[in-house]
Amino acid sequence: MAEILKTDALIFGGGVAGLWLLNRLRNAGYSAWLLESGSLGQGQSVASQGIIHSGLKYINDGTLNRSATTVSDMPCIWRRCLQGQGDVDLQGTRILSDDYYMLPRNSLRARLLSFLGSKALASKTQRLAPNEFPAFFQGNVKGPMYRIDDFVIDVPSLLAMLCNRQQESVFCIDWNEARLERGDNGDISGLVFNDGTCIKAQQYISCCGGGTESLLRQSGLDVAPMQRRPLQQVMVRHRHTGPVYVHCVSSSIDLTPELTITTHSNKAGEPVWYLGGRLAEDGAGMNANNLIDRARRTLADLFPWCDFDGAEWGTLEIDRAEAKQPDGRRPEDASLVTHLNLAVCWPTKLTLAPALADKVLAHLQAQGIVPSPQTGAAPQFLYRPQVAATPWENL
Repeated sequence: MAEILKTDALIFGGGVAGLWLLNRLRNAGYSAWLLESGSLGQGQSVASQGIIHSGLKYINDGTLNRSATTVSDMPCIWRRCLQGQGDVDLQGTRILSDDYYMLPRNSLRARLLSFLGSKALASKTQRLAPNEFPAFFQGNVKGPMYRIDDFVIDVPSLLAMLCNRQQESVFCIDWNEARLERGDNGDISGLVFNDGTCIKAQQYISCCGGGTESLLRQSGLDVAPMQRRPLQQVMVRHRHTGPVYVHCVSSSIDLTPELTITTHSNKAGEPVWYLGGRLAEDGAGMNANNLIDRARRTLADLFPWCDFDGAEWGTLEIDRAEAKQPDGRRPEDASLVTHLNLAVCWPTKLTLAPALADKVLAHLQAQGIVPSPQTGAAPQFLYRPQVAATPWENL
């Protein structure tokens, strides 16, 4: 007779959102297992810059929109978790920078927008004196410059920590060897493997990011429309050793930074700048060489004291997978779409992983789904996944 395994929640997708949710559910007493078809964090998570946003980049003309309000409390929640005092224990996760900065372009409008933004989040923003500028900028920038409440974590370290906390519940799945089956009323009746083994859960949860469409298609469901907003990020390895973590704000109408820079290390321990912001959004679909040329000109304009001769450049195309919006814009919050015993999740931003877990827990409680005493042993016949490599490791 085929073996039937039971759990309270079965999560598909081993990015930050899925792993955070796994930790949160198990900490709340639920039996939960996570299945990943590749490497942990592959795709959106490992391609993230690792910025935990305070909401400043979502401010328009000095007012807090819903996105900014939603995000503004996230750094505090994350810091509590990093100290071992939150809903998920992140102690041991590597922090790349406790501080993040905002540098307005040398134009009146950019300075005005930065000032308005700093007022909207006054308790989270500090205008710096020139002697307080990061070393990279001292003597080279007249200001103004702001320290904001954003900070940067090392995403591979975060993925490893989230997995290690619940390593007995994280598994690889080969979708050539398994399929979701549906019951007579259209719900999911179980995950059935080719050998007949079946996993049954009270709740099935998709945190698959860009893989959501194929998972739903495979199960014959069309209940959670998804949109993709593409980026092409630029990476540059150079000889400037000082780490840089900064939003460079232009004179455009919103505070989406012209350039967002984080600093990471390749396998040789050499610094690599990872460039996001408007550059990455405008770079979607561009020829990689043309985008690199644009990045080179932008950096030369912003940092004329730097010499990028001999630098190594690369680009990374990535799709941001999100719940479909009528206007195609970024959702203002983490998204949860439910259908019978299936929940489909998108965090929207790395920062919002805790908010997404809150939504899922609230949904379970509203449905009367409580931890069951009848769950059994985990599927030990499955392999354990590894953390995905970062895109800049071999640059």
